[in-house]
Amino acid sequence: MKAMVLLLGLFVVAVLAFLVYDATAKKTSPAPPATATAVEQPASTANAPAEAATPSAESTGAGIRSSDLLTSGSEELPVPTTNAPAPGSAERLPRAYENAPPQIPHSIEGLVPITLGNNACLSCHLPGVAENVGATPLPPTHIKMDLFSDSEGKKVPVDPARYACTQCHTPQADVQPPVPNEFQPEFRNPELKNKSNLDQQWNEGVQ
Repeated sequence: MKAMVLLLGLFVVAVLAFLVYDATAKKTSPAPPATATAVEQPASTANAPAEAATPSAESTGAGIRSSDLLTSGSEELPVPTTNAPAPGSAERLPRAYENAPPQIPHSIEGLVPITLGNNACLSCHLPGVAENVGATPLPPTHIKMDLFSDSEGKKVPVDPARYACTQCHTPQADVQPPVPNEFQPEFRNPELKNKSNLDQQWNEGVQ
């Protein structure tokens, strides 16, 4: 019993000694200077303007815009010019690769934009009409097939996924590409340079 009282007394004395030492250390430690929280800057940058914190001017002059990429908008893109002939007087252009969407060889002035209620392309390129006017008819993939489901037998005037023609078919323009295109297509069948067999090959490689 006496031993326990002695140990408890020693513990109390040790705690009191620690508290006294901690209080004494706080009183004798020097106070931090008032300006310790301020970050000193080199004299060369102390008076620099605020815009210096933004990315440097090295971000300008890149790409086909040749302008500041941080502030320029789409209105600064170059407007391409075209000398494409009128519809009905143009020759077919070769495909960029096998079964690639064919390029539009004629001018599309007055034919776009395509809206839900008006698609001027269909006035010439729907099968039946196309044969009479000498235009390229829409292929079966655009008329009778829905390639994204099992509804191959579904009959629709035009597959909704292919209604907006210019999302895949591009008109011609006189431009100078900033990077030359050195791609050389290879056609397994020479006839596919000017036609498509996608309706027969659309699931090639997944069977």
